[in-house]
Amino acid sequence: MSKAAARMFFGAVCVLFSWSAHAFDLNGAWTADASNCNKVFVKKNNKISMTRNSDVFGGGFIVEGNLMRGQAKTCKLTSKKEEGGVLHLIAACSTEIAVLGTQEVSAKIENEDRITRIYPSFPEMGISFYRCKI
Repeated sequence: MSKAAARMFFGAVCVLFSWSAHAFDLNGAWTADASNCNKVFVKKNNKISMTRNSDVFGGGFIVEGNLMRGQAKTCKLTSKKEEGGVLHLIAACSTEIAVLGTQEVSAKIENEDRITRIYPSFPEMGISFYRCKI
């Protein structure tokens, strides 16, 4: 095999292994009560943000790429792994006044618009979040 052919083959393999057709897309606005989407989120200039009183209506979070933000804190997703229908995240989080450090979060993928945050130490507890169509 020539060097050019080897480079093309290596490039094709890298593309195939870096792209997953089944990877869960976490991007979007998520809230615990889907009926309150318009009370929790607002879209201005093609950017989604949380309303001033979002916590009164159950709160939520917004994911844009590797950035996850809520009303009080922002997290940078440093690791994302999906296995057996569960999404495992590691995030470095902070507020406007303090660095909170690294947090681990796991969520069961119910469908493309619903996830349930799970707590390994308390498997009977879980909080469901719904993707808002804004």
